[in-house]
Amino acid sequence: MNGEGRRFGREEVIKLSAFIVTILIFLGVAMTSSIQGKVLGVVLLALVVWSLYPRRHFLSSILIIALLSLFEASLSPSEFIGSLFSAYGGSGLWIIITGFILSAAMEVSGLGRRLAMGIVAALGGDPQKVILSVAVANLAISPISPSTMAKAFMLLPICEGLIEAFGVQKGRSRYAAAIMIMSMAANNVCSTGFLTATIPNPISAQYIQDFSGIRLSWTEWLRMALPLTIVLLAAAWLLCRWMFKPEVEKTPRMMEQIREMGQRLGPLSRGEALVALLFSVSLLLWITEGRHGLNAGLISLALSLVLFLPRIGVLRIGRFTGKIPWGSIALFAASMFLARAVAHWQALDPVAMEIAQLLRLESLPPLLFVSVSVVVFMLLHVAFTSTTVYATVMVPLSISLATFAGVEPQFLAMPVAVLTPIALILPVNTIPNIVFYSAGYFTQRQMIAYGIIASLICASIVLILGMPYWRIIGLI
Repeated sequence: MNGEGRRFGREEVIKLSAFIVTILIFLGVAMTSSIQGKVLGVVLLALVVWSLYPRRHFLSSILIIALLSLFEASLSPSEFIGSLFSAYGGSGLWIIITGFILSAAMEVSGLGRRLAMGIVAALGGDPQKVILSVAVANLAISPISPSTMAKAFMLLPICEGLIEAFGVQKGRSRYAAAIMIMSMAANNVCSTGFLTATIPNPISAQYIQDFSGIRLSWTEWLRMALPLTIVLLAAAWLLCRWMFKPEVEKTPRMMEQIREMGQRLGPLSRGEALVALLFSVSLLLWITEGRHGLNAGLISLALSLVLFLPRIGVLRIGRFTGKIPWGSIALFAASMFLARAVAHWQALDPVAMEIAQLLRLESLPPLLFVSVSVVVFMLLHVAFTSTTVYATVMVPLSISLATFAGVEPQFLAMPVAVLTPIALILPVNTIPNIVFYSAGYFTQRQMIAYGIIASLICASIVLILGMPYWRIIGLI
């Protein structure tokens, strides 16, 4: 057996050993503890299984839902079904599913690529503006796609085309590194601005609603996060521009390459127009949900099914079902069940109490407590391989920690929730990070340096600008 095979074997043995130890701990807790302890045991099991086996999310999520049902720790079946069809309760689930459908339609029809290329062409061929155009393109497609991985694969070929236009050498060009790192960072940062931009957002919103009573609908999340997202994106671009100053300059060849990439898309097709119309209507429904009182997610889902109609739509059921991220959907459902259970039984309170007593957090001034906690929580992204798992565990922990420190839960939960999608330090922190890193245009050392600085800047912006802004608009 070669070295790679032995290393793979050791990793599997370590994973299996950690899984077995976790199962034994869980069984001990489940058989001897109160319902609060049982839920805490499920949280531990979920954290370990979801972290060790990210490709097994479907089966592990079904297991988590089954355990919560067995312990009667979350919603009953009748309550769950009722919430799905209420005006607000289940809207997030339907919006996420609609987002997956519309995202697939944008990819198949070519609308997503056309939108991104239009932004690139509009900003011109100057290297600095090309890097900025990648960031803006990410922002433009974020509202519609809860799959950050789909957004990464949609933009990766465009980024490669923009790099090839300058003829730089892979792995040795600051310009190439800037393009790829900017797209990776924008994929993270832009996911903060919209409830539908990534799965962790509705999970965080559910926790905040359950613990503080603040309901963050699609519109409220937009009002809370988008202004900050724009500032965060600008900061990410300026940092990228400073750390990876392009060694190339604007050339006629660059503009010609951009035009050629746009021309290859051809004229706007009927399918693209249909997807654009359905996206616009869905977006309008989500924005006005608080006014019309209907289940905007369920209505937009029904409208999106037009995309499967023969001779009209652009999707085929057989092909689409093979592309559906069933694991992500199951993970979302399990996380929502877990959120309800954790909130109802206050399962993370014992953990938060131990941390608060150990660090004597109650002695810190509230502002200092929140600031230190936000920075620590931000850097803890390095320990996770999924922002969904991070949101499921860390957002409720932040709420419990704030409660025991004598701070209103939303004062800590909202900064942590907004920063949850930003996991920039390691390639393994999110799948999109792996996608851009694997392209080979930047090194892990470059990513870590950029990621640590960007993470600290993002946390500072949310603390300095976000907290006063949320107070002004009445969220805290």
